[in-house]
Amino acid sequence: MMTGASPSGALFLYVICLGFIFPLCHMRLFTNRWAVRITGGRENADLIAEKYGFLNMGQIGGLRNHYHFLHRGTIKRSTVASRGNHTPLLFPVPKVKWIQQQMVHTRAKRTGRTSETHSTLFNDPKWDSMWYIHCDYNCLTDMNIKAAWKRGYTGKGVVVSILDDGVERQHPDLKQNYDARASHDVNGNDPDPTPRYEATNENKHGTRCAGVVAAAANNLMCMVGIAYNARIGGVRMLDGDMTDMVEAQSLSLRQQYIDIYSSSWGPDDDGRTVDGPGPLTRLALENGIRKGRKGRGSIFVWASGNGGRSQDHCSCDGYTNSIYTISLGSTTQSGRKPWYLEECSSTLATTYSSGESQGLGIVTTDLRQRCTDEHSGTSASAPIAAGIIALTLEANTLLTWRDVQHIIVKTSRRGHLSAPDWQSNGAGYDVSHLYGFGLMDAEAMVKEAETWRQVPTQHVIISPERVLRSVYKSSGCCAQHGHHVAYLEHVILRVTITHPHRGDLSITLTSPSGTKSQILAIRPNDHSTEGFVKWEFMTTHCWGEKAVGDWILEIRDTPSPRRNTRLQGDQNYNAIFTTIIHFPHGKLSHFFVGVQDVCVSVPTGLLG
Repeated sequence: MMTGASPSGALFLYVICLGFIFPLCHMRLFTNRWAVRITGGRENADLIAEKYGFLNMGQIGGLRNHYHFLHRGTIKRSTVASRGNHTPLLFPVPKVKWIQQQMVHTRAKRTGRTSETHSTLFNDPKWDSMWYIHCDYNCLTDMNIKAAWKRGYTGKGVVVSILDDGVERQHPDLKQNYDARASHDVNGNDPDPTPRYEATNENKHGTRCAGVVAAAANNLMCMVGIAYNARIGGVRMLDGDMTDMVEAQSLSLRQQYIDIYSSSWGPDDDGRTVDGPGPLTRLALENGIRKGRKGRGSIFVWASGNGGRSQDHCSCDGYTNSIYTISLGSTTQSGRKPWYLEECSSTLATTYSSGESQGLGIVTTDLRQRCTDEHSGTSASAPIAAGIIALTLEANTLLTWRDVQHIIVKTSRRGHLSAPDWQSNGAGYDVSHLYGFGLMDAEAMVKEAETWRQVPTQHVIISPERVLRSVYKSSGCCAQHGHHVAYLEHVILRVTITHPHRGDLSITLTSPSGTKSQILAIRPNDHSTEGFVKWEFMTTHCWGEKAVGDWILEIRDTPSPRRNTRLQGDQNYNAIFTTIIHFPHGKLSHFFVGVQDVCVSVPTGLLG
């Protein structure tokens, strides 16, 4: 029997276990809705729901055998998990495999901000203001979007869906490309993703993101989308209670039809939150990359986060930290770090966005059939990237989800992007914790796609758990001979650490090639005593490198004035980590495994 850690296990009362797994720093709200995994089909699920007083609301998105149960006898919001007769500790039904009472999560939209003419190409009124396409206003490195258009790529035949607070489908600059099949209102449980209108126009975010991707061209309206002939849909899912079930349903919507899912939201960027996908959402992402797009894999694009001012680190965001998502950062037109940008080793690449003192933003569609030049933050970078990827998929529809990541790594450029930590990794790629592998290049991506051969099948190797204590030292690690990895893609550290002040910790991983990844940086606002529980940190900085050799892991503890000294003296702090390495399996690749392949360096002051 499983305890609810995975929806693939048998049923146990996950709703009670949650109370012991998650920190109590934020009030938890339980809903009157459950996610249940039941085998035997819809009819069997209906019978079980009726027997135990539930109403089966149907399958959860594209997740087979997972159903949405509603219990009208339970209050809609409660700070206590339900323990009544309608929620038995263990269903005495063999076909019920798993259950999870849905909790409300906080998910924030990632908006960051409080000449030459080019009118000969398009007649859209805001065309001249689209500096990030024209590369003017001190822009020194071109994303080469117009060059990709000149090669004939405009996103035709590619379907993109914006997962957000809704999309104004009747907007005059969107309705030409709007696709109802790529749309749904998860919050309202109906097909129409139109935002809820209110005086403050709070629900403008999704409409703005949609215009960046696929606003129509040459229609005398507003502006031009990056992929102006792509089909665009919207999923209204941010304007209501955000639960694991809501996120999973949104990310699994019509995975054989939608090519690209663009998300410009995530956990609070407050510098103290550690949060990520729940079990259903993880399953939706995994199903997407394995089965979506006829087995080639759905493309999940994600904004890296806007917590720079709070000294947040996007490695504590489980969405941008996932190997299944393409995490996008931002830069200003002059190549400087925007005030909102977070740093981490999982960011894959960068596009232009707001942040410069002149106040230049991204031009796009706005609520109530208007236009705006104030879209901003990594919220704007994600749809720009989604549009560029749409051009790339038009150039080669057979690209897999990993092919797309490889092409981004290969073609992104350091250019004039300013960062103190640029380094050239062992495969010759320039990489930074601010910008990933650099500024995306649309023309270079479509050219690569035209002749691209699919990368070999991905394989995963896992180094078993190691326990680090303050007295533990390890050196002289050696690689196993006879087992060769062609090259690396993603490296993950799954970490469990107990510590009285989580924000004092920093973690670095140095590859055998000498590439140093800042897996976690100090977060001064994170005063949690919860540490990390099987949290997965990820780096892309070793991409293309050889795996054999010594891996140096350093976990540093830098005591802050806010640390609880009483707890510090009473506890024995320790860390457990598991190393997971992703690589393609080619003719010369076999496997690379064993704890001896990871060298652990324990500096003075490690873990107290």
